[in-house]
Amino acid sequence: MRSVIAHKWFPYFVILFFFITQIPFLQADADLNLSHSRGAWTDEGLYTLQLRNWLNTGIWNLHETDAFLRAPLFNALLLPSFLLAGTGWLVARLTILLLIVLTGIVLIRLNMFKQLTGIILPALLFNPVVFHYSHLAMTEIPATCFLLLAMAVFNHSIETKKTKQVLLANILVVAAVFIKISFVYAAAILPFATVALFSATTGTEKNFFKKQVLISVCTALGIALLFYAVWYFPNKVYLAKIAAIQSELKFDNNLHDLWERIKFTHNLYREDVFMGYSVYLFYVTIFLLAVVLWKGKKIAEKPLLLFCMVWMGLELLKFINVYLPSRYLISTAVVNMLLFFVLLNEFKLPHLLQTASLLLFGIGFTMITISYTNRTFQIKEANAYFTQTLKQNHTTAVGNWASVCCWNSKVYSRYCVKDYANQHELLLKPKVQLILTETDEGESAGAFAAIGYDLQAHSDSAVTFKIANWQVKGYWISQ
Repeated sequence: MRSVIAHKWFPYFVILFFFITQIPFLQADADLNLSHSRGAWTDEGLYTLQLRNWLNTGIWNLHETDAFLRAPLFNALLLPSFLLAGTGWLVARLTILLLIVLTGIVLIRLNMFKQLTGIILPALLFNPVVFHYSHLAMTEIPATCFLLLAMAVFNHSIETKKTKQVLLANILVVAAVFIKISFVYAAAILPFATVALFSATTGTEKNFFKKQVLISVCTALGIALLFYAVWYFPNKVYLAKIAAIQSELKFDNNLHDLWERIKFTHNLYREDVFMGYSVYLFYVTIFLLAVVLWKGKKIAEKPLLLFCMVWMGLELLKFINVYLPSRYLISTAVVNMLLFFVLLNEFKLPHLLQTASLLLFGIGFTMITISYTNRTFQIKEANAYFTQTLKQNHTTAVGNWASVCCWNSKVYSRYCVKDYANQHELLLKPKVQLILTETDEGESAGAFAAIGYDLQAHSDSAVTFKIANWQVKGYWISQ
């Protein structure tokens, strides 16, 4: 087994196997165990809404939803695929999956994990959280991919002593931040890591790390300037309005409530079907770290370990968030897995590494196999229905579920949440053909009920879909 894992082609086989196992899930709904929120089902549509509306209808509206401002480079990643192959749902999903494959190949070529590559990849790619989000067109996986690429280039720059690669690593971090703005904490990874390396080295190497520190700190400051000058200040009023609405942008105000929030989130994910095993793996990782520190290992002289530790420390800050769905923890699960194997490697026990890899792969693959037998295709069926029934004209489909369920129909789709915009205006421009909402309007916080708009009275017929845990009703508005 050891010779198989160590073979130079084994990591490529793992990536190929990963890609093949993803194919049956490419048009399936998100697994019911993947998230406690509806985001795993709706956010694919919401984060691509403005780009698709522009390409399909020629209408561009920056404030139509806050998605583009949250994820500007995510849309840029999808744009070439949409231009080449159309704006279809499957095109978006395949683009993300191919990005993961490309990232894996780059990591192998840069030899970041060396003899650990064939050990880490099976456990990492078949972690159920990573696996299931890999076939969804969402922002967190691409941002995590760019952080992994930054780590690989950073590590390679230290091995080759090429300052230009340090600059490239920082550019990749910038890309990760602007793929999903909530990854802004990542701007601190390289400054912290390079300062630690600089402080631990002596002689001629110190000059090299001095340059690294300068580049990393300047890049972090550059991100801050870009963040405020290009993103925040031009949209300050609009973003303040969003912050007042969105629960995910709020934090507890006192230490007691903050601690209770952290405990609640920890217990929630410890008992979670998919995320639970990452939580228990984190316990083991902390134990391994304590042993490594106790043995007096010089962590500051190990760039890969240092990068993982700094990244993990920053990831843990997410637990102060009031709103923390599983997709926000994808990068946490990834770096947790990497840190576990990098620490385990410090004990120089190859058989233990292989056993851990096989065990984690086995657990993940078993969960994925169960998911395969429980697949549903409700969003695909809704898309097929609305593609046949919606008219291709200057009318619109309104509602958060419309962004994903009406994806392939290519009609103009509109985001709708209470207090986000003037719902009266939303219902008039352009003329509404369909309103798609949960039966209790839960996803829009009762946007239509709040303005006294009786959906049943204004529709001449309706159709109901069951998608995951939600009853979604499409009202055909009387013309």
